[in-house]
Formats: sequence, structure tokens, C-alpha cells
Amino acid sequence: MPTPFQHLHYAQQILLAPGLPAWLSDRLEAESGAFLLGNTAGDVQTITGQRRVETHFYSLSDLHRGPACDRLLTAYPSLADPWSLSPAQAAFVSGYLVHLVWDEIWADDVFIPLYRDSAIWPDWESRFIHHNALRVHLDRESYAALDRDGVAAALESVTPVQWLPFVPDAALKEWRDWLAIQLRDPSSVETAAVFAERMAVPVTALENIVDAMAGGRYVDVPRLDEALAHYEAAGQASSVGALLHYWGSGPRLTLVSGGRAANQVGTGKGHL
Repeated sequence: MPTPFQHLHYAQQILLAPGLPAWLSDRLEAESGAFLLGNTAGDVQTITGQRRVETHFYSLSDLHRGPACDRLLTAYPSLADPWSLSPAQAAFVSGYLVHLVWDEIWADDVFIPLYRDSAIWPDWESRFIHHNALRVHLDRESYAALDRDGVAAALESVTPVQWLPFVPDAALKEWRDWLAIQLRDPSSVETAAVFAERMAVPVTALENIVDAMAGGRYVDVPRLDEALAHYEAAGQASSVGALLHYWGSGPRLTLVSGGRAANQVGTGKGHL
């Protein structure tokens, strides 16, 4: 799924998206540190040791049983109305919902069709090495595009106080600080090393593929460019739709096969 630096890059783009009304963009921008942290916090299970479904509210086997945003707010209704939360917590939860949207669409548009279910790969190791190499490549592009010092300062300016019922504040603070350190010091970025360690392969197994991608020599995955373009367009549109509905200004959002977003009439403010 997208890396934390990808999520931070997407978050900054969403704040400038034409479909996001000025009042909401201003509200989230005023709490940008909380919004940015929320956009990455779904991956805090790397610190807490929780199962992915406990922080992402879906698994690949039940991807189409309704949006993860809906499941999160159903499981924790205290988060469902942003107007009843502090401005910082509301911005944080908004970012968390956006994180879930991007992850689901990545699974639908990229991971499942091009890696997990594709017949082009000879074995599981090849699937995951190439998938994680793609994530490293996009991670580096996103990292380079970020105002890293500005994002680090924004993250460091926020202190979570019971923002999530299912994650302790201490874990969110540790996660915040880990991101800020890497943003301020490029030599400390651990993405490739972490992925290689998880797969028990040399980091060069990833770096060789990443180098081919960066040099425009990578042709191993048919339709990859098309899938990434659709993913980015669908991710931004669906994220804006999720935010509008969460804040009571838009119809209910349902993610359907292929990452497309279908709007349904929703009722009530703050329920996805």
C-alpha cells in the first residue's frame, strides 16, 4: 500500500484540490499538522503490533464489503461527527479517513490486478519484490516533492490527546517523531531497508528494480503506467468525496471495483 511519504504528498495535494471547498480546505490547513499525521497514522501498527485490519478496517478478502471509512466510524461512533470534536482531532480523523481511501484504491487498482493476481510472476517472492520496489520508487518521488522541513515542523507541532480510541497517544507520538526525523534527514529514510527486512531479501534486490524504474528502463509490468494514473485520479477524487461527506457537505461515497467512486445519497452529518 502507499508509504507514509506518499500519504503525506497526497495530503498536501488534497488541500489544494479544486473540488475541496475553501471553508474546508482552510479548516484543515489551520490544523495541518494533525491532518498530515492522520494521513499517515493508519500505518502505526508497525509500532503497536496490531493486526492491519485493526487499523485499516478491511482485509484484501473483504475489500468490497463497504468502504473502510464506513467501518471505522461504525466501530467508533465517537469519531463520526467532526463538529463535536476539537478542531485538531477532527482534522486528524479527516486525514485518517483519507489514508484508508488511498489504501483501498491502491489494492483495487494496483496490487491485486498487477501483482497478487497477475500471471506474469513466476513466484510469490517475485510478486512482492517488484511490488515493494514500486512502493520504494514512488516513496522517493513523493519524498522529493515534499516541503520536508515544513511538513516535519507541522507534525512536531501537534500532540495527540486521545485522538483514537484504538491507538494509545504514546504510539502516535512515537510515529510522529519517527516520520519527522526522516523528513529532516534524508540519510535516515528507512523505506527500502524496512521492506527488504520484512521479505528477508538483500536490499539490492529492491534497489536494482528501483534503479530501472528511475532510469525509465522498467517494462516488467504491463499497464502499470495506466493503473497508476487511474489510481492517482481516483484517489484524489474519492478522498475529496469522503471529506465532503464526513463534514456533512456531500453524498455518501462507495468505492467500487477498479477504484471508481460511486456516489449514493447519504443522510445525516458526519456519517460515512
